[in-house]
Amino acid sequence: MKISTLRFNRGVTLVELMIVLAIMGILAGLIVPNYGSLIAERTVTAETKRMIGILKLARSEARARGATVTVSRPARRDWTSDVDVFESRTSAGNAAYVATTSGFDTDDLIKQVSRTGRKVTSRDNAANNGDLISFNLRGWLSSSESRNILIAVCSPGLEASKGKYIEINRVGKIRERQIGNDNRGCL
Repeated sequence: MKISTLRFNRGVTLVELMIVLAIMGILAGLIVPNYGSLIAERTVTAETKRMIGILKLARSEARARGATVTVSRPARRDWTSDVDVFESRTSAGNAAYVATTSGFDTDDLIKQVSRTGRKVTSRDNAANNGDLISFNLRGWLSSSESRNILIAVCSPGLEASKGKYIEINRVGKIRERQIGNDNRGCL
C-alpha cells in the first residue's frame, strides 16, 4: 500500500493576487461615489431626529407644567446652533430666554442643547423670524403662530429633494416627511 504525501500551498500566485485586486477596485469604484451622499443623508436624518426630540420635549413640558414653553435659538433661521427650551413667563412665549439673579419674572430654563457641528442647514417659516417656537399649556402652538410651522433640514452635499421637513401643525402635532419634489425645497 502506497501512502501519498499531501502538498501544502504556502502562498498565492500572482494571478490570484491580481484577480483579488481587480475585484476590490471594482467594488471601491461602485461604493466611493455613493459614500458622500450616504453620509449626508445620515446627517440629515440625525439632525431631524435631534430637532424633533427638542420640539417634543417642549410640547410635553408645556402640557406637564400647564404653562407656555418656548424653544429658542440665538442664530437667526438656523436650528443647528445652540437651542434653549424654557418655560416662558409671557403667555405668548414670544420673548427670548431671560435669566436674572433676582428670581422674579425670570424664565425657567428646562434644557439647553448645544450645537452638534453637523454640516446641515435648517430653516423654517415660523413667525418672529423663526427664532422662537412656543407651545401653550395644551401643547398647541402659541397664539403668535397663525399657521403651521415647516422646518427644512438639508445638507450642502445632498440634493434638496433628499432633505427632510419637520411640520408642526396648529394643535402641536409634530411629524417628519421627505422633501421630495416640493417646490419650497429647503426654504
